[in-house]
Amino acid sequence: MKINCVIIDDEPLAREGLANYIREIDFLNLVGTCENPLELLPLLDRQSVDLIFLDIQMPKNERY
Repeated sequence: MKINCVIIDDEPLAREGLANYIREIDFLNLVGTCENPLELLPLLDRQSVDLIFLDIQMPKNERY
């Protein structure tokens, strides 16, 4: 069984680095990457997600 995961990070290099690492792990299935939490909402409507890799220090934005 694969674990569907998504990455949320405002840094493009961090998203890319983590995505590359996830692709090397057999039991992880990367279903998407997002720059901010608002981008996750439509993805969750289309795809089941089991694990979220979330940046713990993102800039504050009035939208989220």
